[in-house]
Amino acid sequence: MRLFVAVNPPTRAIEELAAATAPLRELPGADRLRWSETAGWHLTLAFLGDVPADDVPRLSEKLAAVAAGHPGLRLRLAGGGTFGDRVLWCGVKGGTSALRRLADAVRDALDITDDHPFHPHLTLARARYGASGLRAMADAMDHFRGTEWEAGRIHLMRSETGFGPARYTVVESWRTGKPGRGGLREAEGGHQRDRDAGR
Repeated sequence: MRLFVAVNPPTRAIEELAAATAPLRELPGADRLRWSETAGWHLTLAFLGDVPADDVPRLSEKLAAVAAGHPGLRLRLAGGGTFGDRVLWCGVKGGTSALRRLADAVRDALDITDDHPFHPHLTLARARYGASGLRAMADAMDHFRGTEWEAGRIHLMRSETGFGPARYTVVESWRTGKPGRGGLREAEGGHQRDRDAGR
């Protein structure tokens, strides 16, 4: 299982961002990008990679403890930027310091070593070999400010790749600041992500 830990924005935040980014797809170079599906938009806290299914209960126990020890966050999607000429992203504002602490706690609990500092963002598009026009697209996002929302859950997510865009499903989730195990699990064979579980 290819797993990662994330915070999922609620439906309203996704709809606002989708409306703001629709004009970007008409800009020069947009047709050469691989745009991420709105259904898969998320804020990654930690990437675990390929994990045996037998390890999930152990990971779940640790993530439940992390969630219980951290309060809910007030966040908003805002602005934009790039990672070089490869990735276009939307930024995050609000409780980003607390979000960084949460990401650090997740990585520490799961013994994940990452040489890159945590940078809160939501990936909008990728360029396989680099592309011109990304900076103009990021600049066009400068004035975007989404509605503030509460990030009250963390999610253990499964990524499935193949032909077409990656599909993401919730394996399990936990409400922050609440002890005990989360109540959301992936249904057998199911692929429906509970978008509003981010609130």
